[in-house]
Amino acid sequence: MTAAERILRIPRVGVEHEYRWVVPVTSLADAAAHVELRNRLIQISGLRLADQAAILQHTLCFDDGQWSLTAANCSLTALVNRGQGPSWLVAKETIQWVDGRRDVLEMTEYVPDVKALSSAQALAGRPGQHLSRRVPALGELRVFGYLAQRRTKAALLSEQQATVAVSCDAIELRDARSELVNTFAVVEVEVNQASRIDLDVLAGVADRFSAHFGLAPARTTKPQLAARGLGWNDPRGD
Repeated sequence: MTAAERILRIPRVGVEHEYRWVVPVTSLADAAAHVELRNRLIQISGLRLADQAAILQHTLCFDDGQWSLTAANCSLTALVNRGQGPSWLVAKETIQWVDGRRDVLEMTEYVPDVKALSSAQALAGRPGQHLSRRVPALGELRVFGYLAQRRTKAALLSEQQATVAVSCDAIELRDARSELVNTFAVVEVEVNQASRIDLDVLAGVADRFSAHFGLAPARTTKPQLAARGLGWNDPRGD
């Protein structure tokens, strides 16, 4: 095993603090629209551009037949970065919502061969084991849907050196048979540090984005949007 492979196999636990807006699909209709919106949001943020990229990601969404993870504000996904990096098994647990900000615990584990990943193996991994403890009623998992995501993203820096990530995502939702169910567009802004300076900078950017979109941040995750489209009855109705 090479040093790089050894490092990839180290499980990771982290935090995300994020705001999200579900915007009109036409906002991200093509590559030019992606770049236009990203550049506009960079300008609105008032922060300095440090880096930017465009990637294509595919996500397998897992849950049991009773939507136990979704209802518990948790998710288990397999993230596939086609030709642009390794694949990961990802567990996320929403810890709290604060004025539209989602605070998230994230656990990731390297997946050497996502094509060979079964539902049982997904549950047996460290991220799956954590969610099994968090949601004791969790039953047998199945892949309930797929997300194909074209993402343009930017890393921004504040004067205090807080790093803020902005992502513009055009998403196709497909069912377990890979049939197209829906398309939607999402803008996210997040930090991965919990200092008060980082969270204050993040809140300021979120306020400016909300004013630009004329929308409050959404209180629904992307796996929950997928679950809604494929049969989950969200009791909140928002």
